Amino acid sequence: MTVVVVRPAPACYELVDSLNHAGIKALPAPLLSFSAGADLPTLSDTLNALPSGSVVVAVSPRAVEYAQAHLTEQHTPWRKDLHFVAVGEKTANTWHALSQVDAIQPPTEDSEGMLSLPVFSKVDALNVLILRGNGGRTLLGDNLAENGVKVRYFEAYQRHWNADALSSLATQWRKELVDTLVVTSGEQLSLLCQTISECDQQWLKECHILVPSKRIYNQAIGFGFSAINCVNSASNQSLLRALYEMNNSGHSDDR
Repeated sequence: MTVVVVRPAPACYELVDSLNHAGIKALPAPLLSFSAGADLPTLSDTLNALPSGSVVVAVSPRAVEYAQAHLTEQHTPWRKDLHFVAVGEKTANTWHALSQVDAIQPPTEDSEGMLSLPVFSKVDALNVLILRGNGGRTLLGDNLAENGVKVRYFEAYQRHWNADALSSLATQWRKELVDTLVVTSGEQLSLLCQTISECDQQWLKECHILVPSKRIYNQAIGFGFSAINCVNSASNQSLLRALYEMNNSGHSDDR
């Protein structure tokens, strides 16, 4: 097994190091870099303006990290009369590690799992602030707004795509006999499938791919992948465990 890990740094390099240490050849492909979001300077005022009992949602560890850095600079703690929801395990762990916030986690790391949480069951006059990157996911907010929830998106960070070297990277991956991909977001999957050459796309779709959610699983099917494992988590620990089991038992198609 030779694995390409497509996820932002530093998590990308951390997983690659863990895989190589476990005897699994892995190559990094951090297609994204980040900077502070345009809304970040207003975070303290935005939080203070929320009614008591409002919900603050963080869609990624990056959103928590940038938000927490700003609040620390402002000497402002997270309000104790708000509810906090993290899209995934790593986001929740990051929130707790940085600020001792015990965020609620959904049963699955996607918008459908989020909507199943009891905190969203009573939507009358509920206010929700969604901390995300520029152009982040809208399904959760759209569905909440349709049910009468007051939703505000807050750009905590900005993504910067590093796609220029993809064609040469794909050529290198083929030479390295890559047969397994880890892709942790739908945006990265789209970039991979739409940027490299048609020849490389055909090879790419013959690889086994691991994804963190059913949403990205269905997206991978749409792009033409046939060997797909849905890990139901974007944490490096879960991905490492799944790859280790695959390497020791042989690839299995999750479809």
